[in-house]
Amino acid sequence: MHKRRRKGKLESLGKLLKSVYPAPDQLEAARAFAWWSRSVPPRVLEHARPVKLFHGVLIVHVSSSVWANELHYLGEDLLQQIRKHVPDSGIEKLRFKVGPLPDLPKRARPAPPAPEPVRLAALPEELGRALSRIQDDDLRRTITDAATISLARTRKKP
Repeated sequence: MHKRRRKGKLESLGKLLKSVYPAPDQLEAARAFAWWSRSVPPRVLEHARPVKLFHGVLIVHVSSSVWANELHYLGEDLLQQIRKHVPDSGIEKLRFKVGPLPDLPKRARPAPPAPEPVRLAALPEELGRALSRIQDDDLRRTITDAATISLARTRKKP
């Protein structure tokens, strides 16, 4: 006998997350940390990462005192950006401190550079014939680009 599932109302992800996190400030800290990982320049992300949000102060560990000093001067701009993109975070101040950098979330790591495309002449003959039958110039160009990059990747693998 099959039981029918009860249909419930859709709930916002934010509401569900708030019910899972032990404290509301942790959710806001997670949002601020995510903003940092997505938004600061890669050069800064390599040397500075947030580690804690405590009483309105976002503690950011940096790799050296030089980075702490440089980010101190950029602090007001960074603070304004965080407030703009994560308005409920309650962050009032940034504090830069030399310390161990936490690992980056997987999606925050820069993507490896795409391999150099294979020359058009190096495409398989049957692919060239198929491409010539495509009437839409943009579509043909897109497929050609994808094919040349894909072939470059497969040729580099041992």
